[in-house]
Amino acid sequence: MRRHRFEPAALVMGLVLIGLTVAFVLDACRVWDLSRPEETVPMAGGGLLLVAATAVVTQGVRLVRARRERRRQRAAEGPGSARYGAS
Repeated sequence: MRRHRFEPAALVMGLVLIGLTVAFVLDACRVWDLSRPEETVPMAGGGLLLVAATAVVTQGVRLVRARRERRRQRAAEGPGSARYGAS
């Protein structure tokens, strides 16, 4: 199996969906009453906001790391390399 990069937002989304599933199972077993949308909509919306925030932070971290790596590569090439116009 090929390796793939870690996606924290997908992990958080899975956990949010598991939490919502548990809530609806508890509702079906009459342990918890979720008949009012004032309870379920904020749970689902809050979960989606948490996933979006996780995705934004992850993308920001990846951009910063990529930028640092490009700087390191340029510094390793040095001023005498073909990239800087020397022959």
